[in-house]
Amino acid sequence: MVLNHSFGQSPLVRLYWDAQNNRPAADNPWYNVLSPNPVFSFGFDFNHESPNTKAFVDRVNRFWLEKYHVDGYRFDFTKGFTNTPGDGSQYDPSRIAILERMADQIWAFDSTAYVILEHFGPNQEEKELSSYGRGMMLWGNANYNYNEATMGYNTNGKSDFSWGFYKVRGWSRPNLVTYMESHDEERLMFKNLQFGNASGNYDVKNFDTALDRIKMAAAFFFTLPGPKMLWQFGELGYDFSINTNGRTGNKPIRWDYFQDSARRKLFKTFSALIHLRETNPAFRSDSSNVILSLSGAYKQIRITHPSLNAEILGNFGVTTLSMAANFPTTGTYYDFFSGDSIQVQNPGMTISLLPGEFHIYTDKKQATPETDIVTDILTGSNNIPGKFQLHQNYPNPFNPSTTIVFDLPIVTNVKLTIYNVLGQRVSTLVNKKFQAGAHSVRWDGRNDRGISVASGIYILRMKAGKFVQTRRLLLIK
Repeated sequence: MVLNHSFGQSPLVRLYWDAQNNRPAADNPWYNVLSPNPVFSFGFDFNHESPNTKAFVDRVNRFWLEKYHVDGYRFDFTKGFTNTPGDGSQYDPSRIAILERMADQIWAFDSTAYVILEHFGPNQEEKELSSYGRGMMLWGNANYNYNEATMGYNTNGKSDFSWGFYKVRGWSRPNLVTYMESHDEERLMFKNLQFGNASGNYDVKNFDTALDRIKMAAAFFFTLPGPKMLWQFGELGYDFSINTNGRTGNKPIRWDYFQDSARRKLFKTFSALIHLRETNPAFRSDSSNVILSLSGAYKQIRITHPSLNAEILGNFGVTTLSMAANFPTTGTYYDFFSGDSIQVQNPGMTISLLPGEFHIYTDKKQATPETDIVTDILTGSNNIPGKFQLHQNYPNPFNPSTTIVFDLPIVTNVKLTIYNVLGQRVSTLVNKKFQAGAHSVRWDGRNDRGISVASGIYILRMKAGKFVQTRRLLLIK
């Protein structure tokens, strides 16, 4: 629900319009002539101190609750619900009063309605709002920190995503809606593939490794108490940039991702983690005692609860690391994904983890998920294929782009070339040295001059040392 601003086609804007200055007129009963926030200003700014705006807001909110029985609202950019000049970063009691008044009116009609704010204001404000009345819920953007971790950059605390846990912020109620991705943020998988860190044969830019890193992040996401938001297709490793077709432009809808076995394993990992969370209060209760150690590459979460004790360990670096664990107790613990047990005789026992390796240990055995969805991670495999192979591109047919995956058992130079059916070279996608492992390259249907090619059949040729293989690609526009 967008009640901070509207644009020129809004009838409320047009009814009282200053055509000479191209803005709301001074007598407009709902809008400020100019936004008091010069930094964050979108469209035309509602004047939330106006009694007319208050009446409009209350009628709109009441309508959807009464007519369509919606569960509640996520309000856009509530930091702008003020006439106080500035960029919104300072504590603003008038803004608090405006939002609390609006929430009171919603709850007066439906006491169970959700009031969710995209606020991004001072923590003092968000803490107050989260504890007011039934409690408003506030968006918690942890995209940057989780993505630094998945890419393998862990210096200076940049990959520390502990601010995504409400108790770290000093909140008394679990009303922080934490997320790793949203419509406003770059995709984890895209940045893993483009900018991932590497050391030796371990390379985050490797397609399978990039997916595995998101599995590890998810293990440190869904196990933290408090509400979570999952961005569409994030569970399948969506790897189109937010800037595809412009930042707010339409993005490709990739239902075909689910047909790819590697992406489907990520989907199943998310599903297993959500099931673990839903069946164990320890991972969602505000009474859980949570100790975080997330500033370095070797990250840990310790959770104690009357129903379950847990230790989550993960190596977000790109080299093998060893560190003392922090198990809640001694005794038998069970690895969630493998089902294996370990004997903890010393809670601070040293555990060595390969890059990208992670474990969720619980003192009560859980139903083991499908055993192969994180097998490579648990066994420490570097995913080195046993032979050269050029896989069939996906999707195929495709429009506007397709992904090409190939396997290399050794370090070698790889040349990928696209030809048309007449044998004419259309595009050289890559011609460089790659590490051993599985790799992916995307073709956007353009030739070497950047011009989109016509629909039809194209031949993909891979040459790696003496190995040569071809595949047929079908572009349909």
